[in-house]
Amino acid sequence: MAANRGKQGLVGLLIAAAFLVGAYLIWGGGDENPDDRPTGTVEDLRTLRERDDINVLFVLIDTLRADRLRSYGYDRETSPALDYLALTGIRFAENRAQSSWTKSSMASLWTGLYPVRTDVVQHVDALADEAETPAELFADAGYVTAGIWRNGWVAPNFGFSQGFEIYQTPGGQQAPADMRQKARAGRIDGTDIDVIFSAMEFIRAHSDQRWFLYLHMMDVHQYISTENTAIFGNSYSDSYDNSILWTDSQLGELLMALYRMDLAKKTVIVVASDHGEAFGEHGSEGHARDLYPEVVLTPFIISLPFKLNPPAVVYSRTQNIDIWPTVLDMLGISGPPDVDGISRLPLLLDEEKDLEPEALRARDLGFAQLDRNWGKLEEAPSTIVAVREGNLRLIHDTDDQDLDQLFDIVADPGEVRNLAESHSNDLERLREQAQHHLESGTPWEGGAPEVEIDEMHLRQLRALGYSVE
Repeated sequence: MAANRGKQGLVGLLIAAAFLVGAYLIWGGGDENPDDRPTGTVEDLRTLRERDDINVLFVLIDTLRADRLRSYGYDRETSPALDYLALTGIRFAENRAQSSWTKSSMASLWTGLYPVRTDVVQHVDALADEAETPAELFADAGYVTAGIWRNGWVAPNFGFSQGFEIYQTPGGQQAPADMRQKARAGRIDGTDIDVIFSAMEFIRAHSDQRWFLYLHMMDVHQYISTENTAIFGNSYSDSYDNSILWTDSQLGELLMALYRMDLAKKTVIVVASDHGEAFGEHGSEGHARDLYPEVVLTPFIISLPFKLNPPAVVYSRTQNIDIWPTVLDMLGISGPPDVDGISRLPLLLDEEKDLEPEALRARDLGFAQLDRNWGKLEEAPSTIVAVREGNLRLIHDTDDQDLDQLFDIVADPGEVRNLAESHSNDLERLREQAQHHLESGTPWEGGAPEVEIDEMHLRQLRALGYSVE
């Protein structure tokens, strides 16, 4: 199958690792795996749209870069629960976010549109009412829809509550005392265990209904861990890994709840991230500053109501804008027309082989965008746009094209060797692609509406570590 070409030896090793480590963290070190989902194959994806009992759980782990997960090749065991999902489901091996800043990235993820089309590029921008979101589509299809979030950039005033019957932050101290541990680090109230506990309560209350549940987890963004999960060291980078392990263990709690309630057999779980995190690879730390791979390469994992044997690994390059076109296609729900994202279901079912070469080339094209002055209204926009065409990736600086950088992402996946001077023809072609892309308009009149942010909300956003003026 096209989605499973190559790297089978690595996948086999990772499967073994996921089961061994997953047994320790997910089901308490016992010998019995409580996951009793039936075994299936990729061909069984065709049956999902025939079912009327499927739930959808969307877990967004803020600031999670793909290469810090074991199932994506990391040498530390940071992610046994996520690895278990990947290695009994579908892992998209090279997936990119559309920005390195949460609000802009999430607007694209939800709508399947690039940032230039959502027009959500500055801190006062909101998702337009005309945007059609997955939550609205699921609600129209009869699902109970709920979102539980802790990042202020996806608050209701920015338009992200569209289609959700329930959309709220979790109350503090939601989890019982025996589930809580003292957090190490973090600047906002609570931890994601409150999200997990609230999610469990929602699932229990709606176990006899179809539901779509979105969880936006923040502890990786905040570098939160506990004494039990702070095992990798004390450096900035180590603390990040510790927080991934802590978040992964919380996800394991939620998986256990699904298994105990016998709901995993009718739940599709989607895991993604809005952006990654830099640790000095290109001279900066954090995110929302540039578009290098460390801040845009993010995980994309789908777990199904059955365990895939063998697991599916999609090596074709994907983007966050592809997530909902793919999932909605699997479930037989019609998505909005004219989106930029592409359903990857035909790729999984090996149905892309019949496409014309021109159509295949069009699918091997992707964009990311960031206004470096997104938090400074008094300054003019300072836009950078990344264009990936095949194995080449251009980072184009609209302020000064002499700063443009061109990379071969196969020969140089870390993007450290600038080929701009030696590949002048490719450079000019991709610059034209970038300029043409930036001229794209929004599907609705007027672009993104602007909202006034009060001082309390500004303080909350600054508590996340952002500089907002």
